[in-house]
Amino acid sequence: MTNATLPPWAIEIRQQIASGQSSVILLHGNVRDFYVHGNDFLNLKDYLFQVINPGRDTSFAYDAQAGLQFGTPKEREEFFRSLSGYDAYHGTNFAQNPPRDPGPSFALAENLAKLRVMDGKSVNIFINYLEHLIPVAGTGNMTAEQRFLAITIDKWAQNPLFVDNPVTFFLVAENLARVDEMITRNPFIPRVFLPHPGESERRAFIPVVKNKYKAESEMTDEVTAKLTAGLSLLQLSRLFAWLKGTGKKLDLKELKNLKKHFIETECHGLLEFVEPNLNLDMVAGHTKAKAMLRDAATAIRQGMTRYLPMGYLITGPVGTGKTFLVSCLAGEIGIPVVKFLNFRSQWQGVTEANLEKIINLLKAAHPVVVMIDEADAFLGNRQNSGDSGTSARVFASLAAFMGDTSYRGKILWFLMTSRPDLLPVDMKRQGRAEEHIALFHPQTPEEDEEMFRSLARKNGIASEGLTFSKAKPEGRTVSGADIEAMIIRAALASQLKGEEQLSQQTLDETAKSFLSPNYPLEMELQTLVAIRECTNLELIPETLRKKFRNSDITARISELLSLLREG
Repeated sequence: MTNATLPPWAIEIRQQIASGQSSVILLHGNVRDFYVHGNDFLNLKDYLFQVINPGRDTSFAYDAQAGLQFGTPKEREEFFRSLSGYDAYHGTNFAQNPPRDPGPSFALAENLAKLRVMDGKSVNIFINYLEHLIPVAGTGNMTAEQRFLAITIDKWAQNPLFVDNPVTFFLVAENLARVDEMITRNPFIPRVFLPHPGESERRAFIPVVKNKYKAESEMTDEVTAKLTAGLSLLQLSRLFAWLKGTGKKLDLKELKNLKKHFIETECHGLLEFVEPNLNLDMVAGHTKAKAMLRDAATAIRQGMTRYLPMGYLITGPVGTGKTFLVSCLAGEIGIPVVKFLNFRSQWQGVTEANLEKIINLLKAAHPVVVMIDEADAFLGNRQNSGDSGTSARVFASLAAFMGDTSYRGKILWFLMTSRPDLLPVDMKRQGRAEEHIALFHPQTPEEDEEMFRSLARKNGIASEGLTFSKAKPEGRTVSGADIEAMIIRAALASQLKGEEQLSQQTLDETAKSFLSPNYPLEMELQTLVAIRECTNLELIPETLRKKFRNSDITARISELLSLLREG
């Protein structure tokens, strides 16, 4: 197969082999997929041996479950003949009982490769699941076997007998972050990343797999290819196999549900899809913030994404509906919205591996919106050092990914926090979370009333003829969360009284007795840091603009921080 017909990563592998700089190549990323060759679906080993680097005299593979495996009976027979000589020299009994453990298997693989080179033969060796053979440990924590394997691979990469002859060791790991850095940072071992299939690859694959399973679809192959961004070819194959088994036709709803299932399953609970069953009409108040987000949603739906911000920072005091606002945006935006879940782990290397998996999936699944709630606590910072540097490395990886402008308009970030002052500047600077939208509690009776109507509608409570401004305690600023709590409490009291619907009297009585948890210093601090952080003056209510000047805000924030530390 010519380079013109190969995917870019396959061409890169060929170039690494042709360069002759190393006999070892480390492959990572989407390594558990199907790879199309004509009408055949090949696994990675067969694709490497038959398509990328074909024609080698001897090709064999190793993993800890199967041991050494050969492609043809002839190659296996030659291997067992070589074992007799190995046994005679080393005093082993491998010809009768071939090993599966990594140590002796690596030694046999090396011995066989040397014998083939001496016979003038060419060799391919495929070593799978490397992350389980040499996991992240650090040189001081490696077992004796892991250290032996790492040193062996290092020697393979530099051995002139292998480098100067047609011998290639393919090391395969899904997550690079789970392989010890003695391998991943070895200057003699080039790394090649295998991405999820692009739209053109999916478009070529879909008619083949659809015909294989005789599956029916209400959508064209072009539309299906576009809407399956983020899925591997293996997952696409399972999708059409499922359709055949159930007798269903593929439609937009079925595809959406299946895609959600496959991606959430692949991420093992690291990402959660946000179901867009609401829209911005459900959000009371925040008129100018909603207008900004509606403009962004319109641009995304119409494909005008070139000048979209890389991301948004949504800030404001607790109870202002930051998460609810972004969740409602999901109903208007027309593309998948996912929420980061906790990907951190107590086990060494797993946190970085989880993040690597998420990032690779987001790169493949775009366009996509990513939500990170409580961003100040979730993202950490570069200075975290109490966990052997894991948090600092995670922060650096996320910051680099969020700042990659090649994904502008493809991956849109929403960071939500009530304490943006705790969020490192790296994350909220221009080029990452570029637009800072500040939300505030209702400032006028009209805003209180609008919030009341919206929340009553959200909770299915009739509000005709009711006036919240009459019920609200005089001189108090209440949050949306406070108003919703009052509505629900009043609705329950109304039912217990046997009223047909909530009355003004019951609402008044409930509001008068309602006390929300009162944290005046914290609420003032959250309001002030939101004002200071906001990048659009029109988002700051006139009452707050008049009340605070920039110099006053900075001084008062410092004073509040001091008071809260002392308290």
